[in-house]
Amino acid sequence: MKNANLIAIFVSLVLGIIAYFTSNNYYLAGSVPVIFLFYYLVIGSRKIKQYLSTNFRIHSCYHFINSFLINMSVKDSLDDSYFNATQGASGEYLDIVNELNNMPTMDKIEYLRKYFNLAVYKMFINVLNIYLDQGGRLLSMGEALLQETTRIEDTLNKSNRSIKKIAIEFGVLWLITFGVLVFLRFGVQEFYLTMLTSIPFFVTLCLFFVLFILSVHIFIIRATNIYIKGDRLDV
Repeated sequence: MKNANLIAIFVSLVLGIIAYFTSNNYYLAGSVPVIFLFYYLVIGSRKIKQYLSTNFRIHSCYHFINSFLINMSVKDSLDDSYFNATQGASGEYLDIVNELNNMPTMDKIEYLRKYFNLAVYKMFINVLNIYLDQGGRLLSMGEALLQETTRIEDTLNKSNRSIKKIAIEFGVLWLITFGVLVFLRFGVQEFYLTMLTSIPFFVTLCLFFVLFILSVHIFIIRATNIYIKGDRLDV
């Protein structure tokens, strides 16, 4: 999240510089970065924060289920399995784990359903309850569950890699677009300065920066949309 904030600040500064050089207008140069930062603080940062939180929650759920089932099949101990499964917890997840310290282990596992809030975790609790009631080979009983958690983890990792690739392409395309605009400003300076005296051209230039902010919004909305079969994730 800290990196996203730094990128947003950097982009706003660059927008201000480009807006000034392409318009010779202090008002536009000042308003464009302010509008962009306002959008980021009010909408963009919240969507990104929710997306990162959901990503972390899914990864943590995957680690918990896999670690718990493997440890439980070896040691047959709820306490040891829970302890090993929650090692490495951080942030909000760690706070919740610490709050549950005085609860019975099975109650802790049941309570984490509220945090993970994923269909696969509910399947995990069902499998665990059946094992505790009827016995059997836990890994065999949970084989389909482990396959599902692996599928979810792989899908999420592929999605994250795809988003990074698209983000780079998105940034490069807009960088080229702004580069063309700056080139026109200095490459055909006399003609460009003449166009700046035209109100329709200045309005078009303003709309150009609005289009950029709008495109950033659309990109963030689509990039932070996480879909997992069986779950409704509001990001």
